[in-house]
Amino acid sequence: MISNRKRPRVLSTEGPSSVLNCDTSGTSTTTATANSTAATTTSTGTNNISETPPPYHHSQQPHLLFSNNITNHILSDTSTDSASSSSFPFYKTLPIKSKIDSSTFTNPFLSIHDAASSSSSSYALEDEEDEEDDDDDDVIAEIDRFRDDEDDDDDVIFLEQREIVKRNSDTILYDNDALEAYNLFNVNNIIANPHTTKKQRTNSLPQLPEVKCFYNKIPENYVLSTKKIGNIKTNVISYRTDGESCDDEQGHYIVRVKNLFANRFIIQRSLGRGTFGVVVEAYDKVKNRSVAIKIIRNIQKYRDAAKIELRILTTLKKFDGENLNHCLPLLEVFEYRGHYCFVTTLLKSSLFDYLENNRYLGFPASNVQSFAKQLLRSVAFLYDLKIIHTDLKPENILLHDDSFTKKKLTSSTTIEAFSHINNSTRKTPKTTKVLNSTEIQLIDFGSAIFADEYHSSIVSTRHYRAPEIVLGCGWSFPIDMWSVGCVIIELLSGEVLYKTHANHQHLAMIEKVSGTKIPIFMVPKDGEVAEYFDADGNLVSLDNPKLQADVDVLDRIDRWLGTRLGLVLNLEYGLKENYEKNQQMDYAEFTFWFFMVDLISKMLVVDPPKRITAEEALNHPWFNLGILDEGTSSV
Repeated sequence: MISNRKRPRVLSTEGPSSVLNCDTSGTSTTTATANSTAATTTSTGTNNISETPPPYHHSQQPHLLFSNNITNHILSDTSTDSASSSSFPFYKTLPIKSKIDSSTFTNPFLSIHDAASSSSSSYALEDEEDEEDDDDDDVIAEIDRFRDDEDDDDDVIFLEQREIVKRNSDTILYDNDALEAYNLFNVNNIIANPHTTKKQRTNSLPQLPEVKCFYNKIPENYVLSTKKIGNIKTNVISYRTDGESCDDEQGHYIVRVKNLFANRFIIQRSLGRGTFGVVVEAYDKVKNRSVAIKIIRNIQKYRDAAKIELRILTTLKKFDGENLNHCLPLLEVFEYRGHYCFVTTLLKSSLFDYLENNRYLGFPASNVQSFAKQLLRSVAFLYDLKIIHTDLKPENILLHDDSFTKKKLTSSTTIEAFSHINNSTRKTPKTTKVLNSTEIQLIDFGSAIFADEYHSSIVSTRHYRAPEIVLGCGWSFPIDMWSVGCVIIELLSGEVLYKTHANHQHLAMIEKVSGTKIPIFMVPKDGEVAEYFDADGNLVSLDNPKLQADVDVLDRIDRWLGTRLGLVLNLEYGLKENYEKNQQMDYAEFTFWFFMVDLISKMLVVDPPKRITAEEALNHPWFNLGILDEGTSSV
């Protein structure tokens, strides 16, 4: 999905940036020498990636039984020892078929048997009448409804009980009051009576179906022992030339609605256009389904960039063939009239577009928690594969289903946040549009890189750019976690945290929000950014009064978010001390908000090695707590 905030996709001409010399991926660093050697081997030519890793670790199997008699036989999903990482179930080999059907379009990252089975699958889109928007603000487009079939067992969801582990860092540790509250409101308790599961699930954690999935960590020794994917050959689709060029002067493919594309697809509409090329919705006549096709510009530097993106997408497919980690799956790839074409699943609106169409009313907190859980699972999966996305933002997070239900706006936190957007004097809406489903997919891997390969000096969209990128002191995995923190804030409040386009102002905002000075070791010794610091490494004041005014309206993240939520928060104190100043709110609800702000603050730590990792974040106590709001009132 392309939006007007999307930054240009160009290859940097600047020199490579140094990579942070620290392991911040949250994965084990203990591996055999032989495995490490294998990790550095890069294959070339066509890659057969039909071999897929075991999808579930023994210690990560779903907990289907919680009887006291078998509790001792259930393994904890936090186990990371070497013994557990070597005990995988074996796959049954596929029977060899005498003949496999082939077609002009082949999928380079599927085995021939997988390709044969996938060729018989079909998808149907159910078109329903668009709902008329009665709001005075009728800038909101009508939203199509699309519903996936639900599993029969979605009513009964089990989660395991986890222990809070204190972190060795300078960040605030969970105090005794927080632990007490966690134990009081923890919803992951063992369920002894399965007949009361549904009632208990609904009462304790209404949004549980939206956050029901677990992240199944890929063992590092398996990743290291697998050859990295090299260049991938694509099928070239033949065509008859009629003498008319299909490209404009900039190398973009000229989209003609209702025209036949690549002898197989009927172009339905253009979904967007960017520096890299265009994205169209098309109907696949062979498989009878609607898809999205990303058509890369017919210019060599963009073709080269597309090859890198193809390697990333193929790696994701290899290690997550079932798309359990919410990264957009690549269905097919081919070359047509000089353009690389990526065929992917057709999704709906981006979170940014939906937020914009809902008048920048923040999502219900239960929805934000669901988005955060899925997004962190995607980032953790990428880290396991040593991949950095580098461009996480609401525009690059798409919904599977953007249908909604209008509900009365009752959450005081949402109303309070709306009143603070640009010091809004607009009348607070009485209703809000609440999503019927919060399932998302992370897209746009055009800027993603393997951690051990070339790092451009400048990456990420400005509003979500980590301080180490601005400072030019080298970056690695933690930049994605910084972006996740910024995204969560925007989805919750409807407001961008770092509204800036200048490095000096951006750094001043970062210091104001973090409540700390930029560490001296991160301050560059020369260059443009170095001019923003004095001889002692302190950030100098802004000369422009207008830029300084934008900094002054900010505050430390706990206080800034607290103000927008109508709360008084100070993370220097524990849960009980904070609740004494917020007794107008139910204790359980306040506990939810307290832990949410605590997690966000850990994502926005300036020092990259001290920033929380995706795997640590998934085990944060916030994800064991629930809240009743517009997003859960229908459960």
